[in-house]
Amino acid sequence: MLSSAALALLPTLNLKAHAQDLQPVDGGILRLAFSADPAGMDPALGPSGMSHVVIEQIYSTLMSLDPDAQPYPDLAESYEVSDDGLQYTFNLRKGVTFHNGDELTAEDVKFTFDRLRAPDSGYAYDSQVATIDNVEVVDPYTVRFHLNAPTGPFLTYMAFPGSSIVPKKLLESGHDLNAQPVGSGPFKFVSYQPRSMIVFEKNADFYEEGKPHFDGLEFHLIADVTALTNAVLSGTVNFSNEIPPKDWQTVISAPGIVGQTLEGSRFYWLLPNHDRSPLDDQKVRQAIAHAIDRSAIVAGTFFGQATPILGGVIPEWNWAYADIDYFNPRGDVDKAKGLLAEAGYPDGFETSLTMASSFPAMVSMAPIIQANLAAVGIKASIDTMEIPRYWDEIWAPSAFDLTAMYWVSPLADPDDFVYNNYHSGTALNVQKSINAEMDAILTKAKSGITQEERKANYLLQQEMSLEQMPIVPLVNAWLLIAHTDKLKNYTPMRSGFLKTIKDAWLED
Repeated sequence: MLSSAALALLPTLNLKAHAQDLQPVDGGILRLAFSADPAGMDPALGPSGMSHVVIEQIYSTLMSLDPDAQPYPDLAESYEVSDDGLQYTFNLRKGVTFHNGDELTAEDVKFTFDRLRAPDSGYAYDSQVATIDNVEVVDPYTVRFHLNAPTGPFLTYMAFPGSSIVPKKLLESGHDLNAQPVGSGPFKFVSYQPRSMIVFEKNADFYEEGKPHFDGLEFHLIADVTALTNAVLSGTVNFSNEIPPKDWQTVISAPGIVGQTLEGSRFYWLLPNHDRSPLDDQKVRQAIAHAIDRSAIVAGTFFGQATPILGGVIPEWNWAYADIDYFNPRGDVDKAKGLLAEAGYPDGFETSLTMASSFPAMVSMAPIIQANLAAVGIKASIDTMEIPRYWDEIWAPSAFDLTAMYWVSPLADPDDFVYNNYHSGTALNVQKSINAEMDAILTKAKSGITQEERKANYLLQQEMSLEQMPIVPLVNAWLLIAHTDKLKNYTPMRSGFLKTIKDAWLED
């Protein structure tokens, strides 16, 4: 057996190192600004990054990730992995309670994952639980997962907000977690006013002694990016990791504000609907990919605060980075026109580009993409739609020609960048790309025993993805974080999530 006992100490030590000699200060309300509403607060049903930012404050997971996305035990005090990688045994903390006072036990863990694995669960990240055969309650504080195949990123899956442990007894009584979320996390849900604010209060019974330090959190939901910037500058809010790139220099130059940038896992891509002609043609998708001027998107949408994706989507800081130089950062009009001619569309064609208006960067990049496509003969009209209508009418039923999306990777395992978006059997494969060879490579990469074996397969997958072009990679946007200089001991995470807020405090 491989034991987590020694590993469990390392992230704790790393996190404490950031505090240095600072003494925590309790109290105060941290006011954070976000541009979008959550699309659900039930871990099994929340599909978006904003949902997960809310979920991670209210709920807890068996494992957590440190700022560099390395897993460590959380609700689990320790874990053991069988030599064949098919059994994971988690030893739970004793005395952990949900916000309603019920004790969290192994029964809640089993219930949570049985719920996610149910055929009608609607869980968007079903690939993360696909290799779980069954969950066994060994005793009230010990739970064992039996897998049907080795799963390299399994521990990081256990840190995903969708894997948050929910209260069995409460849900069996008919409680709606979307309306009133109840978890065991550092903050309790108080209220939600759509397009305005989500309010949390401190969980005084949180299992990490002395945390959180804030009395509560306020998530201010500010769709207009100029208004978001003004809220940061005026002190209406004192934290945001969604500073508009156009305002970055202004914000970080303001007195009393600290700025931090980090290349994380916020990559953007185009989705061509494979069920619609001529986007079902591989050469047409390649032509679209080569037509895009990624450097123009970096400059025009992100004001230089992004990295153009010139090959596979796994970023350079990740251990599975492929280092493939495939795209010209400025696009290649001649190559795109040649591919269109080979596909039988020498004069181009007409299509539509549907963007979620709740995501400002997507709205900003739409005319750039439109102009890029027009340069090779593709006439794309631009349509916009607000969240959550976009999820319901466009995303879920794939009712689009071209659309865009971005990935806020909560895990940073290479599997998280590629499996959900490229495997034909996942709920997030809304472009309807189906390729048995791609599926096989992704499964092999996920189930590899060694990192070297997995990396080799991720290289193959990324090479294949550029040939088939089921999605069109665009750019990896940097995290732009600004907060009051009174915020201490905050360490940003590559995932862009805010789990580490529980470790920070406001200095008087």
